Amino acid sequence: MKLNDLVYINPTNTAHKKLRSICYIDTASVYDGTLTNTQTLTENFPSRAQRKIERGDILISSVRPNLKHNYYVSETIDNAIASTGFIHIRVKDSTVVNPQFLYYWLTAPDKINRYCSIAECSQSAYPSFTKEAIEALDFPSISITTQHSITNTIPYSTFNLLKFSKICLSNSAPSAVKARYSCSKASNFA
Repeated sequence: MKLNDLVYINPTNTAHKKLRSICYIDTASVYDGTLTNTQTLTENFPSRAQRKIERGDILISSVRPNLKHNYYVSETIDNAIASTGFIHIRVKDSTVVNPQFLYYWLTAPDKINRYCSIAECSQSAYPSFTKEAIEALDFPSISITTQHSITNTIPYSTFNLLKFSKICLSNSAPSAVKARYSCSKASNFA
C-alpha cells in the first residue's frame, strides 16, 4: 500500500498562528532521532515556522538528507512548531501503522540512501527532495502486532546501541548529542 494512503503529509494547521510563544524546531535542532535543542520564540517567528507538531509525528529533513536531521516526536512538546524544512508525517490510523515503527522504517539506511539519490538530482541550490518521494513509498504489509513487537524491542537494544556506536565513533556529531549519549553513559543502552 502506498504510504500516502496511510499518513497525512504536511498536514495543514494554522492554530499556531494564534500562539504568543512557540517552541521552534528547525532542521539543526535534531540529529538522527534526537532533539538536541529548541528555540523559544515570543515574536518575529521565522516564516518557515509552519508545522504544528504533536506526539507521534515524524519529521524528515528534506534538505541534505545525508545529515539525518530526522525526529520522532515521542513526547508532547507544548506549542511545538517545526520548520517547513521538514517533511511532516502524521499517521492516519495508529491501529494500522505504529508511528514509531514508521519512523524507524523511514529512516532506515536504504530510505536515507534513496532520499540522498533524489536530492543529488534536485535543481535547487542545495541537495533536497520533496514529499512526493515519501508519498510514493510502498509500505510493507506488516501486522500492527509485529510493528509493536519491533518498536518495543528496538528502542532498548539495537537502535540505541547503533546510535551509541555511531556517536562514539563520529567526530561530526553535535556536542549536545555526544553529551546525551556519552560513551560513559552506558546505562542509556541497557
